[in-house]
Amino acid sequence: MILSLGLFSQGPVTVQAAGPLRPVVAAVHVHSTWSSGDLTLDELIARARALGVEAIFLTENHLQRFEYGLPPLRNVLRYRVEYPSLLSRGPEPFLEAVRAANARQQEVLLIPGTEVIPHYYWTGDLWSGTLTMVNAQKNILAFGLYRPEDYREIPAIGNPGAAHWSLESLWLLWPAVLAVPGVWLLRLRRRRPVRLQHFQLTVERRYTGYGILCLGLGVVLLANNFPFRRPPVSPYDPNAGLRPHQAVIDFIAARGGLSAWSLPEARDHQVVTVAGRRATIQTEPYPSDLLATDRFTAFGGVYEDTTTFTEPGQGWDRLLADYLDGRRAAPAWAIGEAAYHREGQAGKRFGDVQTVLLVDRKDPAALLQALRTGRLYAVQRAPEVGLILDQFQVLLPQRPPAEAGDRLALRVGDRPEVRAVVRSTDGRRVGIQVRLVRAGAVVQTQRGDTPVSLSWTEAPLPADTRVFYRLEVHGPAGQQILSNPIFVQTAREEAR
Repeated sequence: MILSLGLFSQGPVTVQAAGPLRPVVAAVHVHSTWSSGDLTLDELIARARALGVEAIFLTENHLQRFEYGLPPLRNVLRYRVEYPSLLSRGPEPFLEAVRAANARQQEVLLIPGTEVIPHYYWTGDLWSGTLTMVNAQKNILAFGLYRPEDYREIPAIGNPGAAHWSLESLWLLWPAVLAVPGVWLLRLRRRRPVRLQHFQLTVERRYTGYGILCLGLGVVLLANNFPFRRPPVSPYDPNAGLRPHQAVIDFIAARGGLSAWSLPEARDHQVVTVAGRRATIQTEPYPSDLLATDRFTAFGGVYEDTTTFTEPGQGWDRLLADYLDGRRAAPAWAIGEAAYHREGQAGKRFGDVQTVLLVDRKDPAALLQALRTGRLYAVQRAPEVGLILDQFQVLLPQRPPAEAGDRLALRVGDRPEVRAVVRSTDGRRVGIQVRLVRAGAVVQTQRGDTPVSLSWTEAPLPADTRVFYRLEVHGPAGQQILSNPIFVQTAREEAR
């Protein structure tokens, strides 16, 4: 027999011995006064320092501009609302402010990022009160973009920097030709003689009114078509589907950044009145969209709302299985998503939802690499106490331990052991439940007071086995830990 060691889509993978890893507690998805937050960067740093948070992944609003226009002149007869954002204030001063804050201190590192609205669209009718703006909260988070042009060119709805010239631009410029008949009509004179009893008159007819009308129509149509470039997507296109979202994900990846689906099971429903007319703002939960898109880095797996996508056997496990089977280009890591704007908003407190990154050094590059490779876990804690995942590893004799995000190549017949240790932040005893999930199924459940240790050993693995292990921990008052997976695959046996 010959053993084939082609593992995963990346080729042969083994776990290399690494230096000691230390946990860095981070708040991910945080807004400051640079967009919709109430705290300045320095105030966020001070609050994080007081709570033991060592990194803040900022997600300032990319573009907060919403508009609705009446057909057929949607760009002329329109109502627009705009809120502070990176594009309205300029990404250059934001990036400089982040750089300066990191230069002043190193206790709390700031990672620049943005929250992008790839697409929203309108349904219904303004006059009947059924007008609805759909998917304005189906957003993508971007991290690790350090150049102003990376923000200016994100192909998001309403972003003029993402519009481009095309053959369609010629069509949008066509009203300019109305200047020709307009000027001709202004200059046109038609004379005809009128014979009276004793003399003859010449009557001159001018077409000034028609010329002005023609020129005016051209000006209005040009104003409606300005800036004559094709936008990435239209707010009046209900059939765009997930194309705009995948385009944003791919753009961020091409620029070297990391992307994350934001709050996939949160629901947004508001009714507003504009100029005496009723309009609805609505975003339904969209966990299935994570299965229909690819190449994003992460998603909000733990946040202060009901979630089902990460339940054993549900969407996340199907996504990970598709990755193992080669049907997806990349896995997706679960992060703790704070979605923090201000203290007390929707009952939120800074630091209650955390992402703990495992790094060999504390700097922005290492934090981003930990997020890129899945070496992290998500936490929701209570104000007085939290939970810590001291250990989550897959072990084999005489092999370096595999950590979250690792891909472990095994031989046929190997019996990997999974070990985990959970304790409380202050050493007190907290009653918890720990579940080990293997390829979407719970294979071990352990209940007890912290510290809790779990150990589980596989049966001998047959050839061409592809599995993953991940951990769920639940405690009182909504406390939880969600680990990221460790992937395992055995060699494939082929006939000689």
